[in-house]
Amino acid sequence: MQTFDLSGRRIGIPLSGGLSSLAVAAKLAADGHDVVGFAAYLGQCSRPDFGRFVDGVRAAGITVEVSDLTPAMASAALDVIAFGARYDGGYWNTTSMSREVIVAGLAEDLRRAHCEVLAHGCVGGGNDQRRFERNGARYLPELPVYAAWSVGDLQASMPDRAAMAKYLAERGLTVMAGNTVEHSIDGNLAGFSHEDTELEDLRNSPRSLQRRLGVPPEAAPDQVTTVLIEIERGRPVALNGSRLPAADLLAEANRIGGECGLGLFDVLENRVNGTKCRGVYEAPGMQLLSAAVETAYETVTDRAADELRRTLSRVLAVAVYEATTASVAARAAQAGLEEIAGYANAAIELEIYKGSVLGRAIRNFDASAGIVQQRRLAGNGHNWASAPLTLAAHNAANNGNGS
Repeated sequence: MQTFDLSGRRIGIPLSGGLSSLAVAAKLAADGHDVVGFAAYLGQCSRPDFGRFVDGVRAAGITVEVSDLTPAMASAALDVIAFGARYDGGYWNTTSMSREVIVAGLAEDLRRAHCEVLAHGCVGGGNDQRRFERNGARYLPELPVYAAWSVGDLQASMPDRAAMAKYLAERGLTVMAGNTVEHSIDGNLAGFSHEDTELEDLRNSPRSLQRRLGVPPEAAPDQVTTVLIEIERGRPVALNGSRLPAADLLAEANRIGGECGLGLFDVLENRVNGTKCRGVYEAPGMQLLSAAVETAYETVTDRAADELRRTLSRVLAVAVYEATTASVAARAAQAGLEEIAGYANAAIELEIYKGSVLGRAIRNFDASAGIVQQRRLAGNGHNWASAPLTLAAHNAANNGNGS
């Protein structure tokens, strides 16, 4: 779709504070197109900062509608944790998750605003362009998708990020903190991704990166932090005795994990188009919560179920990354993972120290999975003995310390 195809059609474009999407919205509006920006709050910054961003866009004459998608973002993150759907290098792809949350969450808003085109500011030929196209086809099949940086008209006027930044400055528009010509941040409640000219040089370490969600391990406290995480059907539901809504729970996990130096992943990932790319991701809360979830699975899942879980997790991780969660394979994987997660009910205590999980204690678990535990020393040490792994037996063997 070329720019001239947009004439007379209302264009909806999601805005979350990034450089390229704001540049697209501003240029199309300045050229006389009917543009509506849909500002999706995903926890990418403080709410006051987000409000100032929205006010600035409106002051520039661009119509903006605001949606709070933090509940959906948190729910998606906890689902991915429950399913163990990590991508290459074991990281949680918070960026790809957010693309589906954005399009699904804004679909009815775009319809109510009578939008006829879904536009985005994703880099031409990249993962996110395909994600918006695939999610658009799933949730807004009636709307064509306009990829601004894959057509000649708009790209000719702003050929690079420096030109985008210059154009926005001339219009009095500012992006979220951290987004510059040479550094791009994509963030939400689940985590942040970093792209940088220095990081693209594989000889450079990301250790000097300014984290958004915590501190490096060497700056973490010198004492062990103990966290109790309660899990139901594979999903964390409570922290340190407080049962919280998903968004609040994830925010608190980010705070605790970030302060303890958890959650930085430096990976060379396989991209949708078959190339490799370096990605640096922060997700301290997801790392913290997943450590407890994995312990729950380890406690109540037998070998066959656990091997199947890991296979299905990989299938779903790729689907989340590539925005193909509506495929038969992804839906089948999710159904299988939900079945296995049904037994992952537990209370897990973790000991965190300077970026590492040092210890864990199983305080409670679901004994209905029929797992058999083998013991030796509890029976005087002469013979191995097997018995059903029940909570009562577990607590008795551990001097009643279970909860």
